[in-house]
Order: sequence, then C-alpha cells, then structure tokens
Amino acid sequence: MLPAPAHAAEPLLCPQKIAFIGNDAALRRQADDMKALYARIGCPDVAFVGLPGRRGVVAFNTGEVQGELMRLQGVEPEYTRPFLRVARPIVKMTGRLWARSEAQAASGPLGFILGVVWQERQVQQSLGRSTGYPSQVEMLQAFSAGLIDRFLAEDAVVVAAMHEGRLAARPAHAGQPLVSAGLHHYLGIEFAAVAAAVTAELERLGQDDSGTETQ
Repeated sequence: MLPAPAHAAEPLLCPQKIAFIGNDAALRRQADDMKALYARIGCPDVAFVGLPGRRGVVAFNTGEVQGELMRLQGVEPEYTRPFLRVARPIVKMTGRLWARSEAQAASGPLGFILGVVWQERQVQQSLGRSTGYPSQVEMLQAFSAGLIDRFLAEDAVVVAAMHEGRLAARPAHAGQPLVSAGLHHYLGIEFAAVAAAVTAELERLGQDDSGTETQ
C-alpha cells in the first residue's frame, strides 16, 4: 500500500451563492462563463443568482450571498462586511449617454437602469428629466416607443440589442465615455482560497495581470 501524501490538497471552501445584476443581459452571459470557471476550480455547485443592483449589495452584506460579480470598484463603500476583490477585472466596460441623434443628446427625457451605480450617480449629477427602469429590455422598449430620447448604457448592451433586433438603428453617443473601468468579482474574506483559484484560472486563460486585494 502506498503511503498517503504528506500534504494532501484540502477541498476548497466554496461559496453557495454569488449574485450578479440580473437586469443586465450582458452580465448574465458573463455569469454563465464564471459558473463554468468555478466548476473548473472545484466549485461546480455554486449558484449564480440575478438580483437588482441594490438588492445584491444588501444580500452580500447580510450573508444571503457570499459574493458578487461584475461590480465597479465604486460599490466598495457600500459593503459592510469584510471582503476581498479579485484584482484583475473579469471584463472591461464602457458606459455612455446614447440618444436618437447628437442634437438630442443634451436634452430630452432620459432612461437609466435602477440599481446600476454608475448610472444612478450620473442622474444625480443632473442630466435632466429622467426615468428609472427595472431592466434594459423595458428601457430599450421605451426608447423604441419614443417615451425617452436618451438613455445610459454600456457599449456591449447597445451592440447586443442591435444584434438581437431590439434597436432598429444604432443610436448616437455624445462625446467621451461617462465611465470606462473594470468590472470586478467580490467575495467574503473567508473565501481567500477560492479567490486565489479564480485568479490562477484567469491567468491560465491569458489574463495579463491578477491577484487579490483584501479590504
């Protein structure tokens, strides 16, 4: 009989649930990719649950979920429990103000998604009369129906809507992006080993820098 290894690898302590912003179709696709990544590192049973943006923060703080996906670093002051961030962004995003034409970009009714932090902050900085929608689908329907003349969205959202036929024509965008940043993966601090495994898998997939930062 062969002796047991002196230091057998211990199974990972895996999170049970990880939240993502469920009213964002592009993030839902990224969540599917991350579920596959988690299976490869030995956590195949993690549930990825779509929640409204603000609800995800509350669920993380109360322990209902043990992590969040695809969050801007601006969310960090809202976390009230110890957390860590996988330092390499999962994806990069660019968000803009879109309009029917460049001439309409400066005024007119504006749509945004409730619970998306960067959009809510732009609205608070006074972009004019605005309406919050619970999902991108409803916001883009309102735009197509003429109920709003402008909306806030990531480039990937507009590209997907064009591809899927939910926008008849590509809207104009005004000036420079309002936000261009990485979307990060956050976990409770007790999942440091999982964060390290995620980092290693991202490196294997060709990411050019990675690591974890503890807060």
